[in-house]
Amino acid sequence: MLGFRALQAVMDLRATAGRQPRSAIRGIAARIPPADRARGADEQALTRLILHQGGRLESGDDLRLRDALQLAASQPQADATAFAAATAILLADRLQNGLGNVDMGLYWDDFQPDYLALPAHDRAAVLQGFLTGADLGRLRPWLGPLPARLTETTEAVRADLLAAAVAGRTQLIAGVLEAAGDQRAELILPQLRSLLAGSRQPPLTGDSPLFAPLMEIAASAGHAATLPATVLLMAEAVLTGDEEGWFAITLWPESIRRWLALDRRAGRPILSGLRHLYEKDLDWVPMPDRRVSPKDMAEVPLLPVLDGSFAGGGHGTRLG
Repeated sequence: MLGFRALQAVMDLRATAGRQPRSAIRGIAARIPPADRARGADEQALTRLILHQGGRLESGDDLRLRDALQLAASQPQADATAFAAATAILLADRLQNGLGNVDMGLYWDDFQPDYLALPAHDRAAVLQGFLTGADLGRLRPWLGPLPARLTETTEAVRADLLAAAVAGRTQLIAGVLEAAGDQRAELILPQLRSLLAGSRQPPLTGDSPLFAPLMEIAASAGHAATLPATVLLMAEAVLTGDEEGWFAITLWPESIRRWLALDRRAGRPILSGLRHLYEKDLDWVPMPDRRVSPKDMAEVPLLPVLDGSFAGGGHGTRLG
């Protein structure tokens, strides 16, 4: 049974393996020993392992793929996409306590520079996989967090969030004034304008007069200013690590499925902010942290990988 952080890591590793080109599968299959190939270890078996078993080696037949996976995961210069796919599968197998039982700590020792050179989404998934495996006790202890584990920089994530907040500036100001009352306008509006300008003078905290109106609006599903209020709160949270639990504790339980159902343009800044919190702070866990089997991941709301496939995701298709 795995909690949110481990399930998210597994899902991201599955996505890494699944988004590699077909040539990656062929590259791994080319390394299957003839004796194992004669017993059914082939491209079709690798595809089944990725798409239907989520990277978990579950049977003796699956173990016939292990040598090829280990070989591909140790030859980054020979085939970079096969290297990425094989690494993701082996890590996913360890996180899910599969039969592979490969000591991925040895791979970290030898191939750390190659992991850091992977494309952003693959790199972040692999590094988070190592971090999570160490936390679960299924990999040798991690040597320490790396900035490269982030898919996007804090500055880039925050810029998109502020742009989305500014786009809803009119609705947000009107909503805040309505929630707070005109008598508090002189106290609240200067800080709101400061936050929208990205200056944070003063920073927003749970004790700020502006906080309660913003949180009230962000938590309201049908309010015209819900989206700008949410992204403005997130713009602050990515700087503080959500230290007061605005998202992990207060908003996530009632709002995550609504955020996941937003269209691509509206949803991306929020989901990018949530992913940033997950990747940046190893202790960030949204509540309640329900523990389920990886086979039941669809029951738990997880964050989509914001790669090219995200644009094609329809409403409600990006859960688990």
